[in-house]
Formats: sequence, structure tokens, C-alpha cells
Amino acid sequence: MLDRFSDRIDELEAVVRKIAVDITTGTFVERLPPGEVWEKTGDHINMVNELIKELREYLFILKPEKVPTIQRRVTGIRERLDVFKETLTADSEAPESSEVSIDELRKALVEISDFASLCRAFKAEPSEVISTILSLREGKQDSAPLAQAKIVHLGDLVKDAQASQREISEMSTNMETRLEALRSEYEGLLISLRRKEEQ
Repeated sequence: MLDRFSDRIDELEAVVRKIAVDITTGTFVERLPPGEVWEKTGDHINMVNELIKELREYLFILKPEKVPTIQRRVTGIRERLDVFKETLTADSEAPESSEVSIDELRKALVEISDFASLCRAFKAEPSEVISTILSLREGKQDSAPLAQAKIVHLGDLVKDAQASQREISEMSTNMETRLEALRSEYEGLLISLRRKEEQ
């Protein structure tokens, strides 16, 4: 499990480096219209989202008591990447759209790098009970140290993590509903303004 986890962290960092090189070249940032910026970065962004989703699951296993913190990090990154995509794919070819989206992407890359560091830190120091279980699976120690108290403690951690995850999921759903309502209102106002300009 840990080997695959390490491989995914390496992949995430490699994709981030690739995106960072692309967006820091002057011509790429300043001259391409929004649609072409997304065309060049979209596949990489989708890959980042998939890797972060998988890494999040590993982190939930390694540090169940840190589920709320992990989920907040992941949500923050996804929100920035969503803004990046939406800005580029909106019905606009204005150069400012590219600049705004690139700025949001730069901020996301910083957060993703921090997330990768968090992954490595949690991999190096998983929760005590998880560390014991991993050692047992790898045959590094006898079952004696895995006392009943530790199993009960692990069960409590998992229950707490599941409760926190459900709470975060509900908050995320509510936020998505509100954002969708705001988006619809914004689009309605935009259409109304355009009609007035045409009259």
C-alpha cells in the first residue's frame, strides 16, 4: 500500500512541475486565449484531480483522526482548480480571463505542493495503530503488541473520521447548491445586461 501511495505522490509532483513550467513561460501566459489555455492544461488538471482524490483516501487510512484537516485541504485545492477551469471555459475570449485563471492556478499549485508534503509527512508518521497494523501485514512484528485497547481505539478513530467525513460532505453539498443558485442569478443578470445594451 505504501509503495503505491509513494508512487502517486511522485506522479502528483511530476504533473505539478509540468504545469508550473507551462504557465510560467511568458508567451503561454500572456498571448493564448482562454480556450487554448484550457486545451493545453485540461488533461493535466484532470489528472491532478484524480491523483488528489486517490491520495486523500490513503491519508484517511493513515491518519483517520485528521480527516477534517485533509478534507479542508482537498476542498480548497478543488475550488481553485474549478475557478481556473470555469474562467477559461466561460463564454469569453478576453485576455483578462486567462490572466485571472492563471493567477488562480498558481495559487492552486502552491496548495498542491503543500498537500504533497503533507502526504509524505503522514506516510512517514502514520497513526500509531495504523503503523502497527501495517507492520503486522508486512510481517515485521508479532501480533502481541496489537492489544485489544489499540483495536478499540482504532475503531473509535474510524467512527470519528466517518462522522467528520459525513458532516463535511453535507456542508459541501449545501455549498454547491448555494453556488449553483448564485451562478444562475449571475447568468440571468448578465443576459439582462446584454439585452439592455442591444436595445
